[in-house]
Amino acid sequence: MRSLIERHDLPLDRAELEGLAAEEALGLVEQSEQLGVPASDAGEGQPGALPDVVVVDLRHGGAETALELRLHREKVLPLALERVVLGEIQLERQNADVSAGHTRVIVTFRFRLWIIPAVLAVAAWVVAAGYLYRTSVPGSLSLPQIDETSYWSAHELDRAESFERFLTADYLLASLVGVVALFVLAVWAPGFARGTGLGPVGAGIIVGMVTIVVIWAVSIPFSLAEQWWYRRHGLSHESYLEWLIAPWSQLGAFAILALFLIAVTMALARWIGRFWWIAGAPVFVSLAAFFAFVLPFLDYYDQRPISSEPELAASLPEIESRSGAGPTDVRIAHVSDTTSLVNAYTEGLGPSERVVLWDTFLDGRFTMDEVRVVLAHELGHVAKSHILKSLAWYALFAFPLAFLVAELTRRRGGMGQPGNVPLAALILVVLSFGLAPAENAITRRYEAEADWVALQSTRDPDSARHLFVQFVGSDLEDPTPSYWEKQLFGSHPSVAERVAMTRAWQAQNR
Repeated sequence: MRSLIERHDLPLDRAELEGLAAEEALGLVEQSEQLGVPASDAGEGQPGALPDVVVVDLRHGGAETALELRLHREKVLPLALERVVLGEIQLERQNADVSAGHTRVIVTFRFRLWIIPAVLAVAAWVVAAGYLYRTSVPGSLSLPQIDETSYWSAHELDRAESFERFLTADYLLASLVGVVALFVLAVWAPGFARGTGLGPVGAGIIVGMVTIVVIWAVSIPFSLAEQWWYRRHGLSHESYLEWLIAPWSQLGAFAILALFLIAVTMALARWIGRFWWIAGAPVFVSLAAFFAFVLPFLDYYDQRPISSEPELAASLPEIESRSGAGPTDVRIAHVSDTTSLVNAYTEGLGPSERVVLWDTFLDGRFTMDEVRVVLAHELGHVAKSHILKSLAWYALFAFPLAFLVAELTRRRGGMGQPGNVPLAALILVVLSFGLAPAENAITRRYEAEADWVALQSTRDPDSARHLFVQFVGSDLEDPTPSYWEKQLFGSHPSVAERVAMTRAWQAQNR
């Protein structure tokens, strides 16, 4: 059988191919009485009924094939042809309503194919998020209202509020300038990428390097202002040169990781196409886990084992046992030459997991019982696997964020185009800012759980309360931030809330 369909096929790009399903499809004919063709059982030149199969020339280069034709007679499948007379037929017009109805059937069918896995994925996401959001803090725990003037003077409160207000304004301005810089780069990058003369992935890495350097450069004035503010309040003794050079190991590692992510994303986008994010998100999570593992080895502070502090080391096994953390690598970081701020953190994953305590906690401002509360808090993070849970949260957000980046860059060719690297960074920055309240709510939950574990382990609410009260003087931390400051920047419960928790624990364990 020879094909009688006249075609004018041109090469189609990806965007056009994706839209084929929405093209108007074959419609039924209203003017059957005007079609004079031979019938299968008639003689030469005798008009009769419509043939078994009608081949329609749509004349628009469409590529959709009719799999079945139902024409008032028996169902005839392609190639199952008997006594068929072939001939060309030119249709004068189609029934637009019937064609549109056929298109709606196709779209509805495709929608139904996607809706089941989409609903299952959303349900799994909600169940996983609910599980991760749970903590060991009693749900019935009610924090009492406290009078901040009972713990801090008006001068201390005003000084802490003023200190935090400047840092907030500095951060918001830095974020705004960064967004503007990314917008300019997003407009400029496509032309620059074409002019590099490199392949897509190579040009994407070059554009990524330029993006990283520009963002770092525009952030320097605001970082300098922050350092100046810390020095003015006696919280930093570091020279500006030392401050600038100190974190280069971590910045370099971050830059290498970012460029690697760009290369992987572009390669996947060019290989898989529109749905690269399905394969990309697991890659991003794996790289985040790897970075979490190697982070302790990039720490630029000098560290010594806790055995160098015999009194504190002697109490460590009991706290490890009570908290449920088990044997843990605990280090003391030497930072007192550069800052008077106090801090402690848990870092690493699996074999590299460790607790780091700044030696400013040991300069005489805090009692040993208060330092034990700090140690118990960090061991609470270890016991409750908060780093691993944070990676799980990252995985939950990686898929929808990667999907949004894929869809929002698709109108400019998708992530396979090197000029879209700054646009993707801009999208991620804006989305991250919008997700900050949710992220901070999660970290506040985990920090509150670590406080609860510390209270359960040390059973010393008075030392914990005095420790938290001193944060206002030692770090100039505002004990009662405004609601919007808490949502945008509050990674920890406020000092007032932490003091209130010690009261709640004490009332529950009398």
